Amino acid sequence: MSHRSIPIQYCFSSDFEDYKECIVNYKNISVLYYQFRASSDHTVVVADGCADIQFCCDKDNASSTIWGSVLAPQYINFNAGKTYYGIRLSTSVSRRLSFFRYSELINKGVSLSGLNYFGKELSEKITLADSFKERILLTQKWLTVFGFFEPKKMDFIDYSINKILEDRGNLKISELAEYIGSSERLIRDKFTSAVGMSPKQYSRIVRFQNLIELILFNERQNSFSLNDLILSSYYDESHLSKEVKFFTDMTPKQFIKETSNVVLKRNTIVNTLY
Repeated sequence: MSHRSIPIQYCFSSDFEDYKECIVNYKNISVLYYQFRASSDHTVVVADGCADIQFCCDKDNASSTIWGSVLAPQYINFNAGKTYYGIRLSTSVSRRLSFFRYSELINKGVSLSGLNYFGKELSEKITLADSFKERILLTQKWLTVFGFFEPKKMDFIDYSINKILEDRGNLKISELAEYIGSSERLIRDKFTSAVGMSPKQYSRIVRFQNLIELILFNERQNSFSLNDLILSSYYDESHLSKEVKFFTDMTPKQFIKETSNVVLKRNTIVNTLY
């Protein structure tokens, strides 16, 4: 299910200190919570199709930013030495943000504190919290206020996202249209309006994220070959090289080397409160 799929930003773990994350599966949605100490003033984020809400836990200058997905690798600046806490929402949940139109967030971020009073209040509380767990509990209360945990009726955009995820981004738009029972043009227009990218762009991101997951969470992480990656989602080495270059500015061999040293433990818990 699409709301269970939370993509990876491996650079937070590789470039910063004390990175930790946890996915909480609620009844209707899943949310990834994470925290790190910015040991440098920037990192590169990669395409993931999700919204991230990040809080800079600086007692003298608490702030929060809601980021949309980038479509290509992009440098993001941080305050070195500060602790950051964030949440990542799946594509289906991100597109239903009540306080901002998600499609307008692609390739940029806006101040959450400036959007509403609750955002400013939450930033201050998050900053003063003593632990990662306490920050998660504070965020859950805030998400409840905004109705994140209330059941949402699925529409054909949700079904499209689910199908793309189910087929690991390898579904042709014509096949998606046949599955949904609609025209390619209508799906393309509605999908782009809701998600901020075309179904084809989103499918490419899903394939790329599957590649990251394959490398990071595979027991044979240190013995990966190009052929392993090609077989995962791509037609041939040329196609793989083109996509990895587009999403990372690296060759596949450089990408494997870059991610082989990433240590990422993705804890998952079930919360039955919401």
